[in-house]
Amino acid sequence: MAPAEHQRLRILFVDDDRATREGYAAYLDSCGYDVTTTASGQDALRRAVEQRPSLVVLDLGLKDMDGWEVARRLKAEPITADTPIIAFTGAGLPHERISAMRAGCDRVVTKPCAPTALLEQIARCLGD
Repeated sequence: MAPAEHQRLRILFVDDDRATREGYAAYLDSCGYDVTTTASGQDALRRAVEQRPSLVVLDLGLKDMDGWEVARRLKAEPITADTPIIAFTGAGLPHERISAMRAGCDRVVTKPCAPTALLEQIARCLGD
């Protein structure tokens, strides 16, 4: 399910909760992914263009810019338009899921979730 060490895929993990960011990032790193984290939507946009991650895990409830706007901007940017985005949300209400998909997210995962459940969705998005 995880990539081999010699082909570490980069994940940009965006969440304004430090414990969430660090916990999931450590797990994904231990599974063989190269994980970069940020708490800011603006920083996520910059890093996505600079680092060209294989996938973005995106909290929808960011403080500086909501995740829906971040997703729309990532999909509008030619460099990141094809990058899969997993919306990572605490609510997971039906209207929120629909809005996330319309904004450009490929999947929606409700948090908290078992790290293995997130890993499974990442693998599906990346075709692993």
